[in-house]
Amino acid sequence: MTLQYLSRNALDVTRWDGCVAADPAGLPYGKSWWLDAATNGRWDGVVVDDYRLVLPLPRGKALGRCTQVQRPAFTQQCGPFGALRSGDLEAILQALPGRYLSFHLPLSERVGAPALPAGYAARTRTNYVLDLSPEYAALHQGFHKVLRRKLRRNGPARLSPADPETIIKLYRASVGKKAGLQEKHYRTIRRLIQAAQAHDAGICCRLDDDSSGFLAAGFFPWHQGRLINTFAASTPAGYANEGMARMIVELIKAHQGPGHLLDFEGSDLPGVAEFFRSFGPECREYAAVEKTGLAAWLAKA
Repeated sequence: MTLQYLSRNALDVTRWDGCVAADPAGLPYGKSWWLDAATNGRWDGVVVDDYRLVLPLPRGKALGRCTQVQRPAFTQQCGPFGALRSGDLEAILQALPGRYLSFHLPLSERVGAPALPAGYAARTRTNYVLDLSPEYAALHQGFHKVLRRKLRRNGPARLSPADPETIIKLYRASVGKKAGLQEKHYRTIRRLIQAAQAHDAGICCRLDDDSSGFLAAGFFPWHQGRLINTFAASTPAGYANEGMARMIVELIKAHQGPGHLLDFEGSDLPGVAEFFRSFGPECREYAAVEKTGLAAWLAKA
């Protein structure tokens, strides 16, 4: 097994992206264009066995010549991507260069419960994923009865393209403060939307109806048949008229098909998790790994 810890500029991006594209999970988060946008170009990478497997190392706050490995905003799972074998992750972390003073990274759901070297700990995070292979009628039957009743109370709604700034403005006004977003996060989501659209890998949409007008809007990455609920919000009219649920339903109708998935991107928050579960998805857990001990404490100081 050979390991290389390379800077962004030293990577063979074509081979890196090919490795990520071949990963069975079908996640966009390891693609170079995603990482460039999410970190503003501040990331390194681990290459295993000449691009059999890769792991992004997004760089957080620097402390002298050292830095943190830190999950970028709007990036749920960070790998490893490629042909994963038993013991790979443990070997990568064991050999992590000392310049990476701390390590805080969520792993791919494929990793499962990871074997970790001394000095590392993991906690379980929750995600919900809905298989869109069945016909919509069958998917609708899988919705919770309360959700089906709420949907029946509302008339038809129209899904249409949205300007990214409309989505960002709505999110800022609706949930941005509660979610703890700062100006740097809005700059990041702009870069991600632009990069996703440039790679035909993202949808910006809004939902309207005739009686209440503008109800909801969001940015949903679309990668290898996986639609991801990354950045979405409701208007006041949407809160009163099930705008978010109705937008998700229209997206399900538009993207239903063999092998397609709706990734809800979380959540560990009870109320949000209950809403996602009402659509009948599968719970898929993943591990968030961090380096423990004095070095990690110093990195946070």
